[in-house]
Amino acid sequence: MEDMMKFNCKIYLEAEDVAQSRILSTTSYVKNLIANCNNSYISRLQIDDENDLDDFIIRLYAEAEIIEDTVTDEKAAEMLAPHLAELLTEIAQAQSYLDMEGSFQVEYQELKEAYTFKSEQGDSFCDFAEAE
Repeated sequence: MEDMMKFNCKIYLEAEDVAQSRILSTTSYVKNLIANCNNSYISRLQIDDENDLDDFIIRLYAEAEIIEDTVTDEKAAEMLAPHLAELLTEIAQAQSYLDMEGSFQVEYQELKEAYTFKSEQGDSFCDFAEAE
């Protein structure tokens, strides 16, 4: 199927010894950033909130697989990898105390992109590497 699109991602964000107010504000920031993303595929991502306010630990996860036999938003499908990389970089810059890691893959028409990413606590950038 030429117009088929496959997207999957795994995103993990964590930090320890984080004030409760910062846990709540970071969770809100990440969820709002994703929900308000201009890319219709990214804005569908659901963030699992595994935070532990009593132990001052922030844990946010997103795991998704989207498969469309007929693509509903061609521009969003074409720009999915760069848009997600931009969003992850924005999170790393704004919330540099987080450890971030994960992967994402997009297959659409001739486009096949797969990346892993990582941002360690204290870094205000996100490292991306092409995955096999």
